[in-house]
Amino acid sequence: KEAQTREKIKLMSESAKTPIFTSTEKRNIYSLSGILFFRMFSIFLLLPVFTVLAMDLEGATPFLIGVAFGAYGLTQGFLQLPFGMWSDRVGRKKVIVFGLGLFIVGNMLAAISDSIYWMILARFLQGTGAISSTVFALIADLTRPEVRTRANAALGASVGIAFALAFGTAPFFGEWLGLNGMFLMIAVLSWASLVLVLTTVPNPETKKLLPQNVSFLKMAKMVWKVPALRTISWGGFVCGAGLSSTFFLIPLILVQHGFERAEMWKIYLPMMLVGAVAMVLAAIFAEVKNRFREVMLFGIVLLLTSLVFMGLGQEQNRLIWFVAALYFFFMGFNIFEPIFPSLVTRSTTPETKGTAMGVYNFAQFIGHFVGATVAGALYVNNYLIFFVLLAVSEIWFFYLILSFQNPEKKIKTK
Repeated sequence: KEAQTREKIKLMSESAKTPIFTSTEKRNIYSLSGILFFRMFSIFLLLPVFTVLAMDLEGATPFLIGVAFGAYGLTQGFLQLPFGMWSDRVGRKKVIVFGLGLFIVGNMLAAISDSIYWMILARFLQGTGAISSTVFALIADLTRPEVRTRANAALGASVGIAFALAFGTAPFFGEWLGLNGMFLMIAVLSWASLVLVLTTVPNPETKKLLPQNVSFLKMAKMVWKVPALRTISWGGFVCGAGLSSTFFLIPLILVQHGFERAEMWKIYLPMMLVGAVAMVLAAIFAEVKNRFREVMLFGIVLLLTSLVFMGLGQEQNRLIWFVAALYFFFMGFNIFEPIFPSLVTRSTTPETKGTAMGVYNFAQFIGHFVGATVAGALYVNNYLIFFVLLAVSEIWFFYLILSFQNPEKKIKTK
């Protein structure tokens, strides 16, 4: 026994020094990546087709479809912070299991909804499964600091793959299964995620969790006082609002210009390839060169360029401008997507990782709700107001990035 103990201590000591993943870290990363993949694939699968499929629901109008589209983001956003804080107290795994259960119930309700009002209720219920911040906090708990960036990158890669597959297959699933059938499939995938959590994901050491006597308000203030986190959170709001509003509008515009729903992959597939290239190059440059600020400035320029092309498309009523706007937006969005979580974990303490990720995800999902709802409300007669609001939010983000400081590189010691 003593010999085995000494060998175990030796291996633990070596793993603390090595910059490569240990076998335990690999298993944890694969498990959490799989959970996040199923979860995000389910969410992204609806983005390209929800607005056109929801037109068949009883009582559907552009505004109500926008509310249903964004309703998920409202409850998801408001519960990210409480769930993140709760995970700091009771443990990540319990929160993830509870959240997945709520998400499954919401999808089952959506699968039997035949009116827009029931769909809105189902989407609100879906959003109560707010586990994104907890998953990213858990991967930070289960990996060492020197490999944590790559661990986050692995989770980011699973999100990217989920995004690509979802957008590539959504038009086919939409035609084959319909909106209700897609929600049923999402419920099945969510069950797979729940099984993965229960069978493969360990609980982190309780010593890392937050003491019970720390109040919710104090934790939120601790996180909000960090300027970098405020900037990242606003960026999450801008990207979320842009994503939901863009994919509320573009499918409707494609249909108006004669595109069949089953043919939308011809637009989305090249878009995914371009977005994937932008994501990989941006992530490498930001992490390796420690040029997060410069990469974010480039990303916001792409978002502003997308807005310009969207305006040209509306002015000239030409599809090519809308497609160009979609591509520029998607490149910009993909630049931000992998580096925001990494910056959050770099900017907070081990005790408040869950809360910090909750604040960021709160901003991002509230952006989803606001973007879709505003786009639905202004879709018919008030395009100009919609563009002005998006432009102001993006320009303010650009201004905040100008004073953003790149995180300090950790000095390696022997």
